[in-house]
Amino acid sequence: MNTPADIRQQVIQGDRNRALWVGSVISDIFGISSPVYLPWGEDRSLLPGGYGTGEDPVAENASEPTSMFGTPILGAVTFEGGTYSTYDRMSGRLIQGRYNDYTLPFSCICEFSRESHVITTGVLGNTGTVKELFGLGDWSISIRGIAVNGADRGKTSAHEQIKMLVKWQDINCAINVGGEVFESKSIYSIAIKSLDIQPIVAKYNVIPFQISAVSDEPLELTL
Repeated sequence: MNTPADIRQQVIQGDRNRALWVGSVISDIFGISSPVYLPWGEDRSLLPGGYGTGEDPVAENASEPTSMFGTPILGAVTFEGGTYSTYDRMSGRLIQGRYNDYTLPFSCICEFSRESHVITTGVLGNTGTVKELFGLGDWSISIRGIAVNGADRGKTSAHEQIKMLVKWQDINCAINVGGEVFESKSIYSIAIKSLDIQPIVAKYNVIPFQISAVSDEPLELTL
């Protein structure tokens, strides 16, 4: 299927059209009603109210990247560049390759879960158990997002973003990550377990994806 050479021709133009398009995508992917409301036929300005006199969140995060609507992106996720190992497809050997920093599509939502390892021993003649040893497991991480054309100000298409995610999944070692959502949990590197890509019928340039990963941290052995 041929696509226009100029990525700007594929980006939805106009704030009203963008809002309707975003609402349609959210409805198709997540199965919920469109959260976008437009006052059709009403010739009056709508002023926000009921939010108090707090500071402007846009002004507070002026240094953050912005979306196609000009709003700040909070919680952006970045795969940090460096030298990583991959398998050579011809020889099957590990080779070293250089990767640049890559910020995931701004639509990403991260979910985290972690279990505690607790060894218990039952006690005869009593209720409950004795907890002998505690430990923490790895963080299980799910990153859900949508690759769309022009999400990074028209630099890459949805399919180019997916190709980049596949390239990062080819890495055979832990990946350094950046972003407040990871740093707040002391997660600085992850290992990708799977990449799930689920295209939508009749939306060639809208590609939902999900990354399953676990946290990784170096272990130090003292002899």
